[in-house]
Parts: sequence; structure tokens; C-alpha cells
Amino acid sequence: MELHEYPRPANDTGIGVHWVTGFAAAVGMSRIREYWIPELKALGVKWVKIPNHDGAADFAELLLAEGIMPVVRLFQSTPNPGRLGVKEIVHLDSLVRVGVRYFEFNNEPDTDAAWKGGRRPSGAIDLVTENVIANFETILEHGGMPAVPAISGGSDWDLVGRIVAHGRRDLFAGPIWQAIHNYPRNRPLDFPFDIGSQEGAAYTERFYRVVAEEDWGENAWRGRTLSEVNRLRLGRANPGMAIQDDHNCWLAYLHFDELNRRHLGRSIPILSTECGYIVGEDSDPRYPATTPDLQMAQTLEACRVMMGTSTRFSAAPDFYFCTAFWLLANRQLGSSSDWWEG
Repeated sequence: MELHEYPRPANDTGIGVHWVTGFAAAVGMSRIREYWIPELKALGVKWVKIPNHDGAADFAELLLAEGIMPVVRLFQSTPNPGRLGVKEIVHLDSLVRVGVRYFEFNNEPDTDAAWKGGRRPSGAIDLVTENVIANFETILEHGGMPAVPAISGGSDWDLVGRIVAHGRRDLFAGPIWQAIHNYPRNRPLDFPFDIGSQEGAAYTERFYRVVAEEDWGENAWRGRTLSEVNRLRLGRANPGMAIQDDHNCWLAYLHFDELNRRHLGRSIPILSTECGYIVGEDSDPRYPATTPDLQMAQTLEACRVMMGTSTRFSAAPDFYFCTAFWLLANRQLGSSSDWWEG
């Protein structure tokens, strides 16, 4: 199946959001119609990741009627090891009937949290691959389009390659796509090709002060002086660094596409089902922690990349269909978990 044959929303911007952590319609369908649909349209959102199939059919149908493409996860809290059961297949059928096509069924199977018992066993990737193949066949038989599961940021797992190694390259003749979680951390959108990563370019005092003086209750530099930050940047410079060397970033889609073309001889659609800048993240000390102002500016620039209007960065490639910025809302969309607030 070619890229242009996959369904996409009319007037596609490539801008997508992760809806909520709980049930899709917990806030009520009338509230969604009256408030949230206009908000989505005002934001230019054309894709919505729905993380739980339960009670999602009416919401997904509404999104489709409003020209927004839903991406639905057939939810199991610890899906590994395992395959879709009768309950999930019943929901799959109801969602296909209302027009949903894009389905996930797993989430970061390379992590302990995705496994029953809370521990990933040895040989996990082959066990996951066997179950992925079975779930592909089930979803395809029922009229859906299944995703190669998203793995955690920076993981060395290559599920497409493993599926091919298991003798099932034929599955990719059908409408298979790949889910990714390309959180940028606190790195710039062009990492690892930015001048800081490649050459260790120094920050100016003006930039350092502007970031340091933002009033958000934390120190974005985590107490590091400008000279300390610049020493870090110079000391960790990596001229010629490629995406394969560190794909724990926004541009992870380039890494996965390279693997896909190696295994399949062509690209398949890549969709983010989680991504985005998170306030307070500070995993790379060469860059400031993500402040509210930086989060806003970088998210806007990512949207421009998706729409092809950025004057700083190249437009997103055709195979990268959409973002899924984490997180549109939490309590305001009916979630009872304060863990995700903020």
C-alpha cells in the first residue's frame, strides 16, 4: 500500500494531539461538541489520539464528522505478553463501523511497565513480534489498519526488522503503519543536527539571561552558569553525529524511516501517538530545561514544520503523517488522575 492510499483528513495540517489519559468522553459528549470541537478546530488539529477504546465510538464518529482523524488504541493496561481478546475485538468492530481505521494495540513493549508482572522477560522482542503478527492479522481481517507498536524514546528495538525476520514481510503489502513516541526532551527540533550538538556552539549571554529570567518557579539552567553550560556544550560536541547515533528526539521519524526502507525498500506511514515538549524536562544539560515560554515557542515551530511553513527547519517528510502532542487536557477532559496535571 502506497503512502497516498492511506486515509488522511481533508485540509490536513499534520497537527495532532493526545486527547486525555482516561476515557475519551468522560466530560460528556455535549461538552465536547460545544467547547472542545471548536477548540480543536481553532488550534488547527486534524488528528486526535484516543488512548482507550472503551466508550470512544461516539466521540470518534463525531471527530470524523468534523473532519478530524481519530487514532484509537485498543487498550489493555499491561498488553504483554498477549493478544487481542474478544472484548477488544467487539470494540474494534464497533469502531470500524463508525469509520475509524487507525488502531494501536500496544504501548512501549520494550519497557517493564508494559508487561504483566512489571518485568520484561528475556527474549521479549521475539515474543512481542509473534503477538504483533497475530494482532495485525486480526485487525486487518476486521477492516482496521494496525500500527507497529511505538517503543520508548531511544530504544534499540527494531520491530519492523524483526517482523520481516519472522518471515512476514508480506503483511506490509497491506495498510500497516508505524507509531512512534518522538518526545524531543529538552533538545531543539533539529537535534542531533543543531550547531550545539555538532559543534558545541556557545550560548550568548543574552539568551542565557532571557531564559534564566522567565518567571515560572524553577531555574531553567538548574544552577549552571553560562560558562559551565558552554563548557558542557563544547566538551560534548560530536561533529558528524547522525540520527542513528541518538534518536531520542523529535527527528526520531528519520531513524525509523531509514530502518523501514532498509527492510522494506520503501517508506510506510509514521504517526506520532505521543510526542511534544513537557515543561520542566531537563534530560540533556547542554540545553535549558523546558520552560513554559520555550514549550510554547517550540510547539508552535513544530506545527509550522508539519504545515511546511517553518522558515527555520525543513518541512516534515511525506511519510510523517502527524504529531500527537502530550497532553491536550487532563481534569478538564474528565480525568480523575492528578498525576498528569500540568
